[in-house]
Amino acid sequence: MQSAVAQTRTGMVETWTRPTPARRVRRTRRMAGRAGTLLIGILIGMGSVHLLPSRAATLATPGAARCATDAAATTIDYLVGAACPPRGFAQKLGYEPVLVRSAEGWRFTRPSWADGRCNGPIRNRGPFWDFAVACQTHDYGYDLVRFGIGNRAEADVLLYRDMLRSCQRQWVVGSEACRAVADWARTALRAGDAMGFDPEPLASV
Repeated sequence: MQSAVAQTRTGMVETWTRPTPARRVRRTRRMAGRAGTLLIGILIGMGSVHLLPSRAATLATPGAARCATDAAATTIDYLVGAACPPRGFAQKLGYEPVLVRSAEGWRFTRPSWADGRCNGPIRNRGPFWDFAVACQTHDYGYDLVRFGIGNRAEADVLLYRDMLRSCQRQWVVGSEACRAVADWARTALRAGDAMGFDPEPLASV
């Protein structure tokens, strides 16, 4: 610390402590952190009108702990454990789907060792989200599309639904930020769907 002396207009002498460079750096960092927090709050507040999910988007899909063979199964049936993986799937895709019990319910997933994960700028987990199982389930859904029996739109719907239900377990501000990430992911998927970026069929791999 360094001290400085100044004389006021009334003739009184005042002494104050001049902060050291290290203290000024810490104070600047605190101010920057507060400004960043305020900015995030403003952005979340601006986007919250769009991010409130519809009731259909947050309906629970608990799934089943024991699957059954069903030739008429939908993509959702396969993903939530109601239908067993189709015959020949493991041989062609190189992995056996793993049934896990997540907070959202039972889900068949592409395991992490088979590169089951969130893609692009979204990681499996962040400061206010945990989409690991949702993304691994979505990967399995896209592999079903590649296999020739899956429906991309159904896989996308379940991903978004599970993301939103995951966000409901976050604290208030974190929940809104989590929904923003989920909403961004849905927008990216819709853009890919509009441009015809479907998973590449196995026949052409």
